[in-house]
Amino acid sequence: MNLYLSLPLLTGIALIQSVLLSRVSVRGARPDLMLLVVLVWAFVRSLEEGVVWGFIGGLILDLLSGGPLGATAIALVLAAWWAGQPWGQGLGPSVARLLLLVFLSAVTYYLVLLIILAWTGHTIDWGFALLRMAGPSVILNTILAPFIRQPLGWLSQRIRREGLNL
Repeated sequence: MNLYLSLPLLTGIALIQSVLLSRVSVRGARPDLMLLVVLVWAFVRSLEEGVVWGFIGGLILDLLSGGPLGATAIALVLAAWWAGQPWGQGLGPSVARLLLLVFLSAVTYYLVLLIILAWTGHTIDWGFALLRMAGPSVILNTILAPFIRQPLGWLSQRIRREGLNL
């Protein structure tokens, strides 16, 4: 993994999410670009690369947010772990497997993030957070995953062809 390439890419994704996508909401659901990129990268490349991208991307997001440092990083690492698993090989097309793993991973991400926020003293309205924010966001991000898979699949193939590590 080449940090000279990964770090600017993840920083750009964090900036797009923090500046542009923070204003986007579809019935309470928010697209989470860093989550999608980390999960799809773990799916396309490997568990190890997804976990590293989750940690780095999470730290960058934590630096841009007002939340506890490391919360997003921990949540993304655990979510990437799920997404990088080889489970569901017999589900048929890789899209079905991608959707299942992204769904499970996104649920993990939001639950871990909420637990860390509650543990660090933030007041959490669990009903509202789960039903009006996390639930719709899990569904939206699961729907968006195949659209993120296309460019990341292309990037992964290009890296393999040119012998680069990202």
